[in-house]
Amino acid sequence: MSELSTALEKVAVALETNSKMFEDLDAVAGDADLGITARKIAEGIRAANASLSGDIKSDLMLVGKEISKFASSTFGTLFATGFIRASAAVSVEYDALTNTQKSFQAAFDGITARGKAFLGERTLLDALHPAFETLLSAKDLRSGLSQAAIAARAGATATASMMPKHDRAGWIGERAKGIEDAGANVIAVVFEALK
Repeated sequence: MSELSTALEKVAVALETNSKMFEDLDAVAGDADLGITARKIAEGIRAANASLSGDIKSDLMLVGKEISKFASSTFGTLFATGFIRASAAVSVEYDALTNTQKSFQAAFDGITARGKAFLGERTLLDALHPAFETLLSAKDLRSGLSQAAIAARAGATATASMMPKHDRAGWIGERAKGIEDAGANVIAVVFEALK
């Protein structure tokens, strides 16, 4: 099993294990379907994981395509976009740390563009940004991912004080304050699985 395959399986397990938490958080400020979406993303990851070629670019693209097939919701599409954009940023010429840094930077940029969202708007970006920023200063992958997990969790926690602007959470406004964003929690769980 390759490092990528192992990492993907860890993420799939974490998404499934935490799906009830995502559902509960999403029920407060969304439509309570994020747990279902997380499980479908895990299915897409596993489908891709069964067919990895060992070529990092094509493997990340495959993961993105499979996620988009299995989880066609808004969140699933954004999650898939992260992998698709990451596939264009990696190279066999880079080491694992550099590929990881470039992957998460590209994922952030792609999700920002596709979702038309910005930092501070109570979205998954509020956990993803501090995580990849932390990774950029890492000296090695292992400690970088551990520090990124801490940063992602802090970002997710900070969303509780933010006013939502997107989707159903944006409609309910103040009622969502005090509750962490479900999507940001997905990102924190992903980084915690990778540490």
